[in-house]
Amino acid sequence: MGETKKETKKFVSSNARQAISRRILVAEDNKNIQHVVSRILDFMGFEVALAANGAEALSLFLKNSFDLVLTDLEMPVMDGWSLTHCIKERSPNTPVVLMTGADRDNVLKKVKSAPIDSVIFKPFKLNDFQSTVQGALSSRQGEQGSLGGGIGRIER
Repeated sequence: MGETKKETKKFVSSNARQAISRRILVAEDNKNIQHVVSRILDFMGFEVALAANGAEALSLFLKNSFDLVLTDLEMPVMDGWSLTHCIKERSPNTPVVLMTGADRDNVLKKVKSAPIDSVIFKPFKLNDFQSTVQGALSSRQGEQGSLGGGIGRIER
């Protein structure tokens, strides 16, 4: 039993070391969601930068290097759709995950023609969130993105 704990610790610390070099930009206007998402990503071993709206996120994105962008759909100043288009114009290989509580059917219709790599619907489960983040980061290395919260592929 003691060995299992050691193996688990070794696995977790190994993953944390691999992830720590990864930087994630989170654009979310709701402070509570921003805090929860930041804590989860920090626990997963990522370096996190926070922005309260799309314009602030774009400013951070242009000044820094990020491996992944997580963005809320509905935010003041600049929404998630506009932010995604701006990011993909400048860095087409940077994965963008849309986090939203908006109507699932409407979002999925719009996502098919948008440069979104993945979508996760709020409220989401921890496992779905982790899988979506890991899947999006893997997509940067050549794999396809997925939809979180009822995970599936984005069909275009």
